[in-house]
Amino acid sequence: MAMAAGAKRERRGRLDEDGEEELVDRISRLPDGVLGDIVSFLPTKDGARTQVLSSRWRPIWRSAPLNLDIRTDDVSRILSAHQGPGRRFCAEFRYFNDDPGDPSATLDRWLRSPALNNLQEIKFHLGITMESHPLPASVHRFSSTLRAASFGGCAFPEGNRASPLHLPLLKQLSLGDVRISETSFNALLAACPTLQSLLLTNILGCSRVQIVSQNLRSIGFRHTYYRDGHTNLQQLIIKDAPYLERLLCIENGSAQVTVVSAPKLHVLALQSVYNLTHDVGSTTFQFGRTVFQRSCIPSSTTVVHSMKVLALIQPDLCLDMVINLLKCFPCLEKLYIETQNGGKKNTWCHKYKNLIGTLEIRLKKIVLTNYRGNTSHFNFAKFFPTWIERQNALLQIKNASRVIQFDFVAKNSFSLMLSFLFAKQVHDLSIADPFVKLRDRTTTTIKTLFS
Repeated sequence: MAMAAGAKRERRGRLDEDGEEELVDRISRLPDGVLGDIVSFLPTKDGARTQVLSSRWRPIWRSAPLNLDIRTDDVSRILSAHQGPGRRFCAEFRYFNDDPGDPSATLDRWLRSPALNNLQEIKFHLGITMESHPLPASVHRFSSTLRAASFGGCAFPEGNRASPLHLPLLKQLSLGDVRISETSFNALLAACPTLQSLLLTNILGCSRVQIVSQNLRSIGFRHTYYRDGHTNLQQLIIKDAPYLERLLCIENGSAQVTVVSAPKLHVLALQSVYNLTHDVGSTTFQFGRTVFQRSCIPSSTTVVHSMKVLALIQPDLCLDMVINLLKCFPCLEKLYIETQNGGKKNTWCHKYKNLIGTLEIRLKKIVLTNYRGNTSHFNFAKFFPTWIERQNALLQIKNASRVIQFDFVAKNSFSLMLSFLFAKQVHDLSIADPFVKLRDRTTTTIKTLFS
C-alpha cells in the first residue's frame, strides 16, 4: 500500500510540473532574431497584429524583415512605420486600378523606402494596357539581394536608356505581360547566373527567344493572342540547357517550342490547341529531329529516353497522339491527360493489332481527368490492359508482376495546370512530379490495377 501511495504522489508531482511547464511562454523566450524570422513569414496583417500580444512582442514586427502583401491604401503607412529590412514585396495590378497617376512612379516611390532594404522577393504587376509602363528604376537597388522576382505589366528599357539589371543571387524569375526585346532578354538571362526556374507569360516585343543556361532546371511558357498589332513571342528555343528537368507549356495560340539540347529533361507538360472536330490549331513542339504537330508526328528520328512524366491537355482525347508520344518517350512512367470533350471513338483493334505486340510501354500510372465513360474514353483506357495481356502472352508469363495504376478522375475536377497554380508548378522544385499534389485535390477518383 505504501509503495502504491508513493507512486501516486510521484505521478501527481510530475503532472504538477507539466502543468507549470504548459504555462511557460517558451516562444517569447526565443532571441529577437528568431522571433523576427517567424513574424516575417506571416501575412502582413497577421505580422502587424503580433504587436498586441505583449510588451515582449511589441518591437518585434517593426524590426523584423518586412513581408508586404497588402492593399495600396495601407502601403505608404506601413513603409513609414517599419524600420526594415525587407523580405518580400507583392503588389498586383488590381492594387493600381484606382491610381489616378502613373503606377510605375507610385511603385518606384515605394521601392525606394528604407523599409525594403535588402529585399529578397519582389512581385508586381502594373496592369494590362496597350502601352506597358516602364520598369521602375528603383528595382536596380535590390540587385545584390533578390532571390525571387516576378515582373508584370512593364517594359524593359532599350537602347541608350537601357541599364543592365544584374541579379547574381536570383533563383526564380517570372515575366508576365512584359515588353522586352530579344537582345534585352538575352542580357537579362546572362545577368542571372544562378537562375533555376523561369516563367514566361504573354511576352511582347520579340518574336523569338533562345534559352542558353547552365543552371536552369525548370521553364514555364504561356502564350495567348490577346494584343493585336503587337509582336508576341512566337518561338521558344531551348538551345543549351544541360540541367533542365521540367518544361511546362500552355498554348492558346500558335507557337513553336523547340528543344535542341536538354539531356536531363524528364517532366513535360503540353497543352494541345488542336481540335479534332474543327481542324484548328497550329502549335508545334520539336525535340531534336522529332516534330509533334496537331495529333501526329510528321517526322520522327529522335527518341528521348530521359522523359519520365508527361502531362497533356487535349480538347479531344486522342489515342493516336498518345501512342506517338510513347514511341518518342519509351521510358515514360507517369501519364496525366486532361480532356474537355467527348472525343472520337479511338478504335484500335485492327489498327494496333501488331503494335500491341511490339510497342514497349513502361508506364506505371495513368491519370485521366474529366473521364466521361463514353465510347471514346472507354476505348482509350482499354488499350493499356489489352497491351499488357498481349505482352504477357507473347512472353509466356503466367504471373506477371507488371502493374499499371489507372486513375479515372470525375468530370469537372481540378485542372492539371490551373492558372493560379501554374507558377508554383514551375518554381517549386522540391518535388520531382509537379502534378502529384494537384491530382490529390480531386474529390472523386477510381483506382484500377491491371496486372
